[in-house]
Amino acid sequence: MSHHPITKALEDAAKKIGVTISKEAAAAVSDMYHHAAHGTKQVAKNVAAADAAHKRNIIELAEKIAKNPGKGGEGSQLRLKEQHDARTKLASAVGVKGDFDVEYLIDSSKYPESAKHIAEAQKGMIWRGHSYTSGPPLPSVMTIDRPNAKQNRKDSLRGIRTSRGTQRDEYPPAMFKEGGTGASVKHIDGPDNGGSGSTMGNALQLLKDGTRVRIKVI
Repeated sequence: MSHHPITKALEDAAKKIGVTISKEAAAAVSDMYHHAAHGTKQVAKNVAAADAAHKRNIIELAEKIAKNPGKGGEGSQLRLKEQHDARTKLASAVGVKGDFDVEYLIDSSKYPESAKHIAEAQKGMIWRGHSYTSGPPLPSVMTIDRPNAKQNRKDSLRGIRTSRGTQRDEYPPAMFKEGGTGASVKHIDGPDNGGSGSTMGNALQLLKDGTRVRIKVI
């Protein structure tokens, strides 16, 4: 394993109570706090200072997070809800809030055009229909905000005409607070767009408004 401070703290905690933490669990927890500024050092400090019972609880939560990938498909609603709950409890257990509450994975083998658009937007390639410009990377962590989805969609699509044989794909999606004006909108294959959008919406259905979702292309 790496020498990331959280990973090391988890390994040391597991060793002290006679268990082994999986590579996946350590990576998932380290990743959760990757952009949390002071949080990384504080998490490691709090894990190290925890008593044995607390260490065991932290490790159990870490393993639960690792076992609940944010993929779409059968059972995805429950997996994402369990992942969200485990992350929330872990953040409480270590005394520092992570930088996202749940991670949703876009499978590039199932939805290649949607996945490509997301990857481009997160790198700063901002589409307006059939052309693009370079700009600041669009966020990978967004906040669910369903009540404003209709207005966000209207704002993001304004001025971009439909094109036969394609659909207008928005990133960030309209269901997030970060959607709307300034979103990247690209013409992509209709079934690809429809499939990825409905799969995401279904998978996130049990999560409340205000939940911070990280979208990652795999």
